[in-house]
Amino acid sequence: MLRVSVKTMAVVLCVAAMLLGCSRDEGDLKIQSNLAAQVDDTKITIDEIDERFEALSDQQKEDFKGGDGRANFVERLIEEELLFKEAVAVGIDEIDEVKENLGRVRRSILVSGYYKHEIVGKVEIPEEEVREYYESRQEEFTTRSLVKAQHILTSDSLKAVALKKRLDAGEKFGDIAVRESEDDLTASKAGNMGYFNPGGYIRGIGYSQVFSDAVEELEVGVISDVIAHERGYSIVRVNEKTPSKVEPLSEVRNRIIKRLRSLKANEAYQKKLSDLKQKYHVENFVQKRLELRQRTPEELWEVAQIEENPQARIKYYRELVDNYPEHKYAAQALFMIGFVWAEEKQDLVEARRTFDELIRKYPDSDVVESAKWMIENLHESHPKFESVEGMMERMKEDKKMKAEGKE
Repeated sequence: MLRVSVKTMAVVLCVAAMLLGCSRDEGDLKIQSNLAAQVDDTKITIDEIDERFEALSDQQKEDFKGGDGRANFVERLIEEELLFKEAVAVGIDEIDEVKENLGRVRRSILVSGYYKHEIVGKVEIPEEEVREYYESRQEEFTTRSLVKAQHILTSDSLKAVALKKRLDAGEKFGDIAVRESEDDLTASKAGNMGYFNPGGYIRGIGYSQVFSDAVEELEVGVISDVIAHERGYSIVRVNEKTPSKVEPLSEVRNRIIKRLRSLKANEAYQKKLSDLKQKYHVENFVQKRLELRQRTPEELWEVAQIEENPQARIKYYRELVDNYPEHKYAAQALFMIGFVWAEEKQDLVEARRTFDELIRKYPDSDVVESAKWMIENLHESHPKFESVEGMMERMKEDKKMKAEGKE
C-alpha cells in the first residue's frame, strides 16, 4: 500500500485550495468588473447599459422597475444581441429591402451628425452678443403684470351707474355681484375673475384691451368707475396686483444663449447650403416650372407647405398675402408667417408685428383667436411647437382649463 506522509498531504491540500481560490476569484472578478453581459465575443458594459436605459422613455422605463428590473433590462439587450448575430449569420443584411432601410438610416445619421458637428458645433456665442441681445429686447424679458380682481357685469349702462352708487354707499361688492352681475362665469363666486394678465385672456371678459387698460390703472382695493367695453359695462375691484418687471440678465442668460445659438445655427445652415449649391450641380425642375408663370394662391400655399427653408416659406406666404389679399388663404398665410417668425426664426418682434397685422386686416377670420393666443403666449416658456397642430392642441387645452375656472 502506498503511504502518504502528513507533510505530502498538506502540500496537496494547499495546492488544491489555491486552485479553487483562483477559480473563484476569476469568476468574482468578472462579476465585479464593468461588464454587464457577454454574448460570444461581444461584451456589453455597465456604461452601455446605463446609456441605453437613459435613452428610454419614462413609460418604457416602467417595464424595468423593481429589484430585478436592471437584470431584466440586461436580458433584453442580450436577446437583441443574439438576434443581431443570427440575422447577420443568415444574411438578412443582404436582402434588398433591408439594404435600402440601412442606407436610409445611415444617410439620416450622417446628415444629423454633419449638422451637429459642422454647423451647430462651430457656433460661438460671445458674452457681448448675449448682453446686446438682452439690452435691445427688454420687452421680451419683461413679465406682464398679474392681477386678481372681481367685477360686476351688466349690459345696461344706467344699471351700471346705479350699482356703482350702491357700492359707494357701502354695500358689499360680493353681495351685489352675486345678485346683480350678468356674468354667468363669475357671478356665483362674488364676481371673482381669478388671476389674469391685463392684455391677455380674462375670465368673464375674453380679450379686451379697453378693459385691460382700465384695470391696469387701478390700485389694490379701489373700486373702479363704470368701464365700458365689448361685452357691456363692468365695475371692478382689484384685490391683488403684481407689477410687471424686467427679468435680470443672470436669470435669462441661458435662454438667450439657446436662442442665439439656434438663430446663428440657422444662418450658418443657410450659408452652408448656399455654398454647397455652388459646389455641387443642383437643379429644381419643379421650382422652374412654377416660375414660368405667375403662381395661383393655391400653388403658393402648396409650395410654402413643402418648403423646408423658413425664410423662403415666409416669402411664399407673403407673396400670397400681397398678391391675393381677398383670397380665403390670405389670413391663414399671414398667421403662418407669424408662426414661423415665432417658432422657427424665434424673432418675437416680427412675430408680434405679423399677428397684429392679421388681427387688423382680417378681424373676422377664424385664425384671429389663434393669433391672439400666440400674442398672449409669445413670452411664455413652452416647448417649441413643431407644427400648427401642436399649437392648436395647446390652445385648446388652455381654453378648456380657463372654461373650467383653473387659473
